[in-house]
Amino acid sequence: MEFLARAVHADDADVICVIRADDDAHAARRLTATLTTLYGDEDPPTAATRLSAVAGDLQSPGLGLSDDAVALVLERVTRIVHSAATITFDLPLDEARAVNTAGTAHVLHIARQLHDRGRLERHVHVSTAYVAGRHVGTVTEDDHTICGPPRNTYEQTKREAETLVRAAMDDGLPSIIVRPSIVVGDSRTGWTPAFNVLYWPLQALSRGLMDTVPADPEGLVDVVPVDYVADAIAHFATTTEALSGAYHLTAGAQAPKVDELMDLACAALDAPRPRVEPPLAHVDADGVEHEASVFVPYFDVLSGFDDARARAVLGRAGITCPPLRDYFEQLIAYARAARWGKAGVPRSSRLQEIELIGRQR
Repeated sequence: MEFLARAVHADDADVICVIRADDDAHAARRLTATLTTLYGDEDPPTAATRLSAVAGDLQSPGLGLSDDAVALVLERVTRIVHSAATITFDLPLDEARAVNTAGTAHVLHIARQLHDRGRLERHVHVSTAYVAGRHVGTVTEDDHTICGPPRNTYEQTKREAETLVRAAMDDGLPSIIVRPSIVVGDSRTGWTPAFNVLYWPLQALSRGLMDTVPADPEGLVDVVPVDYVADAIAHFATTTEALSGAYHLTAGAQAPKVDELMDLACAALDAPRPRVEPPLAHVDADGVEHEASVFVPYFDVLSGFDDARARAVLGRAGITCPPLRDYFEQLIAYARAARWGKAGVPRSSRLQEIELIGRQR
């Protein structure tokens, strides 16, 4: 979603959005709803008129595109950003594969057709830093052989998808892989369309429901703000710089340990510090048991993600990732304003609020 806000301003090219829908009219309505989430009741920027939607289905051959849509794509598209995936961590393996693995194969089929026509300039595959699974130690961007046991079907199928993309690279497709870690709200405004992973223990702490955190105190919590990820993907998709391989969109050396995160959280929430104990299967906190069971594995991570290649490319474009401590209070302020996801606050409203505060200061 946040990437769309960048895509319309990245250059003067039109953007075709393949959206799961019954038909193109339904896809157009879903795109309009997304823009409303981004901009509220305000009119989207003029550049948004360059966005159009076609109905598709990641799980279907040819992405389920109509003949007219296929013709449009093959005639006009020069760059592909594949960010669609299921991020339901406990989905049965066959269902996760149908979206994340087979879906990648279907995108690559379109990419190869564009490449054969001499049109494809870049294909950006959005993966995850956690394809490394439960690896212990440093994960580099160049090393794609690190394969610790996956925590869930999401990690397993995203790893399988990367295997397909790397095979396509070997065949000459101009593809790159970007690997975000845990994505949270905007570093300026705190805005986020989703409250998961990092947010469930924060919400439990804010409600006084968690006196024990199931985590490894030495575990690394690699968190990146959504604006950094969106800026990075937009740059990788549009730059003419020669790129190849994988790039980590991670906090890297700035990633805090669980103990440091608890200090930040307790200060921002004015909450007593909970005990940090080895992860359990469930958390005894009202309303978060299921979420805990799928998110707990991300609080005993002993992998560190080296992001030297990404920092080099993005640094030349002035795109940097701030440390979590610099924007943590913004995340909490927005979470409270949005009642932890129960009340939507448009992205544009938060931007205006931050700009107003800046002028008053």
